[in-house]
Amino acid sequence: MTKLADASINSFGPSPKATDVPPAEGSIFVLTAGQLQEIISRAIQPLKDEVSELKSTIASQNEKIAFLEATQDTQSDNQLIQLRLINQLREATAKEPDNDSPLIDELYKEMIAIGRKQTDFATAARMVKRSKRRMLQLKAAIALDQRFILVPSERHSQKVLIRLRES
Repeated sequence: MTKLADASINSFGPSPKATDVPPAEGSIFVLTAGQLQEIISRAIQPLKDEVSELKSTIASQNEKIAFLEATQDTQSDNQLIQLRLINQLREATAKEPDNDSPLIDELYKEMIAIGRKQTDFATAARMVKRSKRRMLQLKAAIALDQRFILVPSERHSQKVLIRLRES
């Protein structure tokens, strides 16, 4: 029993070095803190460079986006102005002078009644019992009226004829 007690007491003390420990698989390196820090900073430096390059690219892209948005805003404003102008022109051309319309209506009815497909301004003036000068004042209104077409005369280069539009 004393042998058993001696064996258990001796197990608490410093144990002799075991010789049966297998050798480590890889080599063990001992590095100082400075050496480890240098290795890490060398490994991180390319990543820092890449991050700073990406940041500059992002900043450049943000500038381009801001410029394109400003250009788009300008183009939108210009398009709105164009649409307003187009609508104003449509309204201006759609309006027919109230006092001229009866003369144009009378001319249309007279041409239909006598079967004329086209006429010059002098003949048109005689049809509606007005002066040629008055009919020439109505030239723009006649041109806007969808029932008529103004065409140059084939026989006389300075004459313009009033032609009925084909229905």
